[in-house]
Amino acid sequence: MNEYLKYGGILLALILLQKTVVSFIDVTEFRITPDLVLIGLVYVGIKRGKITGSIAGFVSGLILDIFSFSFIGLMALAKTAAGFASGFFNNDQKTERYLNSYIFVIIVSVASVINNIVYFAFYFQGTNLTFVDILIRYVLPTTVYTALFSVIPVIFARRRRFAR
Repeated sequence: MNEYLKYGGILLALILLQKTVVSFIDVTEFRITPDLVLIGLVYVGIKRGKITGSIAGFVSGLILDIFSFSFIGLMALAKTAAGFASGFFNNDQKTERYLNSYIFVIIVSVASVINNIVYFAFYFQGTNLTFVDILIRYVLPTTVYTALFSVIPVIFARRRRFAR
């Protein structure tokens, strides 16, 4: 139970960072920002599995939806799909290797593509943007930016492992 509270606290802190500080480091005219919550969500999915990743994704996505005041449930759906996908990498023998190596960045990238496709495909439904436009303008830049930020926990994990 304490472990779930720890994950909840980390995700809540990442949600607060996402909604307050991250908007200052946006890029392009489309205001692309890294998804810190997704990075934490992938960590939870890898550590605890598909069900916990899905639940954490739903709760964190719903909180983000409430803070953003638009399309309640859309971010929850996207984060649930990403949490479920990251849970596929939960493996007793390989979990620590995934979290302490650059494989984590690849997993974050895959989860980010899933998250962003689900979110932006529904968000821009009914507009004149094609799926390719959505991919080029929103999905790929957000995925790359999030992947770049996911290197930070890997560096800290490797530094901590070598310090022992």
